[in-house]
Formats: sequence, C-alpha cells, structure tokens
Amino acid sequence: MTSNPVTLGRFAAKVLVVLVIGALAVAAWQLADIVVLLFGAILSAIGLCAAARWIAQHTGIRRGIALAAVLLLGLAIVAAALWIFGSTVAKQFNDVLQTAPAGFELVINRLKTTAYGREILAQAHRANVLGATGWATGIVAAAAGMIMRGLGYAVIALFAAIYLAAQPARYRRLCFRLVPPPYQATAEGLFLTTGQILERWLLGQILVMATIGVLSGLGLWLLGIQAAFALGLMGGLLCFIPYVGAVLAAVPATLVALTQGPLEAGSVMLMYAAVHFVEGNFITPMVQAQVTSFPPVLAILSTVAFGVLLGPLGVLLAAPLTLFLMAVVEILYVQHGLGLAPRAEDAGAVPHLRSTVQSEVV
Repeated sequence: MTSNPVTLGRFAAKVLVVLVIGALAVAAWQLADIVVLLFGAILSAIGLCAAARWIAQHTGIRRGIALAAVLLLGLAIVAAALWIFGSTVAKQFNDVLQTAPAGFELVINRLKTTAYGREILAQAHRANVLGATGWATGIVAAAAGMIMRGLGYAVIALFAAIYLAAQPARYRRLCFRLVPPPYQATAEGLFLTTGQILERWLLGQILVMATIGVLSGLGLWLLGIQAAFALGLMGGLLCFIPYVGAVLAAVPATLVALTQGPLEAGSVMLMYAAVHFVEGNFITPMVQAQVTSFPPVLAILSTVAFGVLLGPLGVLLAAPLTLFLMAVVEILYVQHGLGLAPRAEDAGAVPHLRSTVQSEVV
C-alpha cells in the first residue's frame, strides 16, 4: 500500500507551519520585554501621529513637516523644563529619597509598640520582606535599577516610535503581507479600530495625568509638605497606571508628610482621596467618555496579571494592552466568531466598529 505524496506533502507543510508558530510563540515569550517595548513604541507613535495630524490639519503643512515640528516642540519643552525646573526637581526628589525612609521608620517604630504590630514585623522578617541588609537600601537600589532600566527602554522606544510615526504606511503594509487575502479587510478594520481606541485613550490619559499632577502638587504645597513639586510630578506620572497608580503616588507623599507629623500625614491622605474622587467622578468620565469602557476591577486585575507576566513594563502598559486585547476579542471573536453586532455605545465611540462587520459579511 502506497501513501499519496500529495497528502504527505500537505501534512508535512501543516506540521512545518505548526512548528514555526510554536517557535515564534516561544521566542516571543523569551523576548517578552522586547514585545512589550514594541507595543510601547507603537503607542508612542500613535500619539506622535495624532499630534502631527492635528498640526497638519490646522496649518496646511505637510505631514512630515508637522511630525518634525512635533518632535522639535517636544524637545524644546523638555529642554526648557529641565533648564527652569531641573535643579528644583532633582533636589526635591533627593529630599523624597531621604525623607521617605524616615517616615517608614516611624511606621516601623509605631508597629513595635503594639503586640499586633510586632507580629506583623515578625512575619515580615520571616518572609525576608525587610531584607538582611535593611529595607531602605534594598528599596533605593531596586528603585534606582528600575529607573535606569526604564530610561534605557524609554530611549529605545522613543527612537522606534519616531521611525514608526515617520512611515506608518510602510510598516502596515509589511504586517498586511503576513495576512491571507480573505482576511485583509478584517486586519484593516482591526488596525483602524485599535489605533483609534489607543489614540483616544492616550489623549485622555495625558489630560488626566496633567490634571492630577497639578491638583496633587498644589494640594501638597498648600498643606506645607516638603518636596511638593516632585511629589505632584510623581503623582501625575504614576496616574498613567489606572487606579493602582493613585495608591502608589500616595505612599511616598504620606511617608514624607509623616516626618512632619501625624496630622500632616492624615491631611495628605485626605487630600489624595479628594483629588482622586474628583478625578474618578468628573475628570476621567469627561475626557474618556468616548473610549471603550474599562471596568475598574478589570483594570486592577490586568495590572496585577501583566505585572506578574511581564514585570514593571507590564504594569506600566497594562491599561493600553488590556484595551488592545478587548478590541481584538470584540472584533475577531464577538463580531466575526459569534456574529454579534457591536454595541451601540462602542459603535458610537469608535465608528470603525460599526463598519468592520459589514465589510466582512460578503
């Protein structure tokens, strides 16, 4: 009995495809930092393209010139900010690094005065949470390492984003060449939808970060807290991480305030609670109203999940990664797999959601 060579050839081809896909999946997992870094570069490129498009539409200049203007303007703003506020910010961040450990030490000493607190400290020591060489040294070293690593990643992502923003059509064509012709329209709709969602989310998040940074910095200054400018800047930047960033921003500010007194620490906690109440109930709903809904529980769980899987980069980009995956599931599974029409609120917010299914019915 002889085997059909055509059947064997097709089987071998399918096995080869499976092996290639498996190898690519393993490589992507091993290079997870690079994949997430690429996503960050794409997100930055989306922001650059949006700014360049806005300038081109309102001035009539070519898109390439508008992109160059955006880059030069951004460079000028950063240089001016460093020139005017650089020394102040550096000094205040140094004050935070010196004062926050003292505040934490006050918390430790307070815990030592109660039986329950001593039990907590004993559990922490057994788990080596505080470390053999002292918690302060470990935290500062870890923070310095993360900052240096983050700066290196940011520089790489920035250059990659500039190249992506300069020739977006070229890279889209390269991606579409990997998609079979029957699914080209689906891929096009997916690109348009995810790009628009991420663009609107990024714009809204920048506005939220700026507002939170100003309000928290002003509140800390009015309360007479040391390093108010640096703590406000830190609070604004950390708000890039929804919900979790608000807690992370309040911790160093509270520790710094604790060195000035328990009343100041309590006032800082109340101030942060008030600022984020205003942000959660007024600012974010207004600026993010046109973006796909992002439930708070999903935001928190996705931050934890991506943090476990991808580390600090995963925490930083958890929100846009989750929005991207939500859009992919909505289009590829809900609409094309289940055949359901997009929800009215999603279709109104992102027009491409309405047309994506219709373009694939034929």
